[in-house]
Amino acid sequence: MDPITPAAIDPPANVLLVHPKQTEPDACTELCHTDVETARLSVTFANEEPDCPDETAVDGTFGQLTIGNVLTDDAGDSVPDYSRTVVTDSVTDPTDLSEIGVAISRFCKHWSESDEEISVCFDSLDTLLRHTSPKEVVQFAHVLTNRLSSVDAYAHFHFDPTRHEDRVVSTFGTIFDAVVADDTADESLPEATDEEVASILAEWEDEPSIDIEPDARSEATDEEIAQVFGK
Repeated sequence: MDPITPAAIDPPANVLLVHPKQTEPDACTELCHTDVETARLSVTFANEEPDCPDETAVDGTFGQLTIGNVLTDDAGDSVPDYSRTVVTDSVTDPTDLSEIGVAISRFCKHWSESDEEISVCFDSLDTLLRHTSPKEVVQFAHVLTNRLSSVDAYAHFHFDPTRHEDRVVSTFGTIFDAVVADDTADESLPEATDEEVASILAEWEDEPSIDIEPDARSEATDEEIAQVFGK
């Protein structure tokens, strides 16, 4: 799949943003639509609670989902107040793909019910791949992008293709609507057909096989996401 520029993408869309992990691409800001009033969700992996913007400095709504063993001001079992301008939530276990997916889906549910435009920055797929198998992460990305599409979200997922095998990279390339690369990334990603993706998944026999339909855009509810990941 050949990368394109953010300006060439017609939102809503799910975008794979490829770049070396140590860089902070300008395309991230463009894909976040920070110049318009929208509900923006930032999903990050951290060992400490990240700084959130002051409510008076936010246009629209801002959500922060932190994944990792961090101490937060909120009680562990508290439900986020999605009506606030700045909303925070956390998932302690980075291997709990079900809880991560459901937490993101809940932001989408509440914001879509308020008719808000939604953008999502997920940083990053590489961190997920350090904690769980490629097959599980592919399944997670497939289900989550379908959910994001169902609420017309404009989402992008950070990914460093230099850290993974070509077959893993090409499999991720089939899931997303578009690929955006910074100036230091390769000009294109290795490509795979639907049949090749199915073959790749079949080789990962340590997990149950799943169906990958890159063009499918059926809605996945919170309950369906939890069911997919065994919760």
